[in-house]
Amino acid sequence: MLQISLAAARVNAGLKQEEAAGIIGVTAKTLRSYESGKTAIPGHVLLKVAKLYKISSDNIRLPHVKDGEFDEEEKNLRCSTV
Repeated sequence: MLQISLAAARVNAGLKQEEAAGIIGVTAKTLRSYESGKTAIPGHVLLKVAKLYKISSDNIRLPHVKDGEFDEEEKNLRCSTV
């Protein structure tokens, strides 16, 4: 299955971040955070985005989000198995 990034899907839909953010009900800063992987996009927002961009949510490649404690646990597990 071919996947494209969240940002590429927005650009392909012909929308700027500010426009898309306003339509889906988030700030442009929040949308930038979703696109960059700084913040995980909630499922209900992903569905809105997919509908707006006219693409299946399955075809949107989401970035890996490093958001805290789990990431440290994952890092420790990798280090202990080496």
